[in-house]
Parts: sequence; structure tokens; C-alpha cells
Amino acid sequence: MGLNAHRVFKSESATPSYLSALNLDQKTENSLRSARDEIRQTLKDGLRNWPVMVTKRELLEGIALDSTPVLRPKFRMQGSFSYRTCNLPAQKNQEIDLDDGVFLPVSFLNQGGSVHPAIASRGYFTAVERALAPLCSKRSWQLITDKSSCVRVQISKEAHIDLALYAIPDTDFETLVESAMSTHMASDRALLRKSLEDSVEFAEAQYVELPDDHIMLAHRDEGWKKSDPRKLEDWFRDALKVHGEQLRRVCRYLKGWRDQQWSSSRLASIALMSAAITAYQQAKEKVADNRDDKALLMVMEQLPDILNGSISNPVVKGARLDEGWTDKERSQYVQAAKALESRLRQTLHQTRDVNVALSALTGLFGKRIPDDTGLLSFEDNLGSELASPPVLSMGLLQDVGDTQEARQAVKLEGDGRYG
Repeated sequence: MGLNAHRVFKSESATPSYLSALNLDQKTENSLRSARDEIRQTLKDGLRNWPVMVTKRELLEGIALDSTPVLRPKFRMQGSFSYRTCNLPAQKNQEIDLDDGVFLPVSFLNQGGSVHPAIASRGYFTAVERALAPLCSKRSWQLITDKSSCVRVQISKEAHIDLALYAIPDTDFETLVESAMSTHMASDRALLRKSLEDSVEFAEAQYVELPDDHIMLAHRDEGWKKSDPRKLEDWFRDALKVHGEQLRRVCRYLKGWRDQQWSSSRLASIALMSAAITAYQQAKEKVADNRDDKALLMVMEQLPDILNGSISNPVVKGARLDEGWTDKERSQYVQAAKALESRLRQTLHQTRDVNVALSALTGLFGKRIPDDTGLLSFEDNLGSELASPPVLSMGLLQDVGDTQEARQAVKLEGDGRYG
């Protein structure tokens, strides 16, 4: 006999579940998206008028161009909002992180065999920060300028928006525009061109067709670095195609557990996602989509070993997702994963009382576990739900006294099943 806790994690109706408690409320999500859109529009207007924000020398840093560059940024969501794995924070000092990519079509130069954008990475940061400064002052947002590979806008104590600054060759962008126009009638092409050039969001058809070796990320200290953010998106989407939406949910459960365990941690979300995908790939059999509890246990059975070893970056050769972990931190992550696996397995396979089981799950994942024992049920070895769940457990026996009389009394009420 085993416990079925699937509905505690994911309910098929409006009944509260752990997953629904992880979701951002609509007001918070709308507020973040509104701030993102305001930032985008400000950058679109500001960068098009960049001489007001930054000098030519600052932007170009000695690069000689025949004409003054026109900066027309495009934007594309990244990170957990893009993957749909964003959770509400579990603790007060944790924050919601919205990642947005700023893509700037500019000329690329070939100097000494090295191809790089015709604007300076530091000048890019300067222009973006100066464009955003008046907006941040107006909205009482904090502009944070000490992040090596992004500009952060602190929206509130609970949320921030990180802007990664990319450059793409304007020739590639123009080719994609021309390609999109070629499928339309001549009378519509002028209107389409204007729409593609003026749009704030990067059109999906254009974004996916960008050459993968032509996207450069601005770094404050290291200049321009090749970096294609689509690779992570494609990696996760490919995994979802193979393993299904349950994988996305399990990743969110793991992130929720981490946030419950540590107020801050270097156990990155992408490391947990990679671990979950590895566990699914190595699983001996597929877990039913209506058993998220079993799927989570399957991942947890492998997580300690995964965290104890080197965790390779799935899209950057030679890079690691556990880089910088101290031995003490790794040990903490491994021990916490072992404790979760042990307690979760005991709860699903050995507990005979729904109250004890719910208490155990709450202890593992926090108060966002719904306080509803009706979401738990017991099944026989064939997976059929038992008509009458048992009321006896060792915990109950300890409460009433583990005597022959107590056992007999509970046996009469418990249909003969002992805990």
C-alpha cells in the first residue's frame, strides 16, 4: 500500500495545490510586465537618440565609422519567465527575477581576424543606464550598475528586472527582414518593413533564424563575448518535448524546495533543471503524468549523486553549473537532497496516516503545501485507490499508547490494518 500525494502538488481543478501556491498572483505579474514594457519603450526612445545620452567617443571608443550608427533595439524575454518556471519567493529576502534581453542590430567589424560590434560594450552599458536613469528616478526604482553582464532595475524589495545587452549584425537583421517581406505581396512590403523595424518585441520568425555565432553579449570588464541565449531555451524545450510538462512542474517543485531550505543559495535554478532532466533521462521507466509525487521522488533519488559530481553546462562546452561552489556548500546541498529523498520516500511508501503525511510534506516544502488531507489517498499495490483509508499509524499509537488494548481498539475502527 502506498500514498498518492499527486493532488497535493498539482490539482486538476481550482482546489489549492503546491503548484498553484508557487504561481505569481495576477497583480504581481501584471505589475512586472508593465514595468518591463515601460523600460523597453524608454530604451527604444533613448537609444534612438543616443547622442543625447552618451558621447560618440564613449559609444565608439576610438572605432572609426563612416556614418553615425542608428540604434534600434529589439527585446526578447529570457530566464524563468521564458521557461515558465518562475515561482513566488518562499522567504522575505528572496526576489522575483525577470530577465529581458536587449538586442541591438549594429555594424560588425573585422579587425585582425576578430569580428566584433562597431560599438564599445562599455559604451552600450553607459547609454542604457543613462537612458533609464530618469525613468528610475520618476518611478522610485533603483538602477544597479555593478553587475558584470547585465543592468539591473530594482522595482521593489520583492522584484527586479535584469537587462542583458546583446549586439547582432545589422546585415543579418536586414536579411531576415527581407526574407520576411519576400513572402508578402509588393503592396504590403513597405508596411511590413515598418512594422518589423518599429516593433519592440523580436519577431519569433526573426529571432530563431539569427546565426548562432553572431550574437554577442556585452560584459563590463571583458568586452564582447559570444553568447546565444536561445541555446538554453532550445535545450529546455527539447527536454519538454521528450518528457512532457511534468518535467517543468518538477523543476518548479525543486526550486520551491530550495527556496524553502535556504534564504540565499548558489544552487542555481538552471543546475536544478539540469539535474531534473538528467534524472528523467536515466529513469528506468516513465512516471505517469498524474503522479507528480512519484516523479519528484524519482528525481530526488538521483539528485544527491548529481549534486556531488561535476554539473556540466548543457550548452556551453567546458563550462559548469556548479562552478564556484565550496566543499562546504556542496556538502550542504547533497545532505539536504538526501534528507528530502529519505523523508519523501518514507512519506509515500511507509506512512499510514494522512495527517502525518501532510505534516511531513509541509515540513519539507513549507506552508505553501495546502492544508487539506482530502488531497491524499492510499492505493493498493496495483495502484487502485482504497475505498477506506486507514486511520492507524505508529504516530497515532504513540498518542493513545502502544498497548494490546489500544491496538485492538484501533483495529476495530481501522478495518484491521495496522500502521
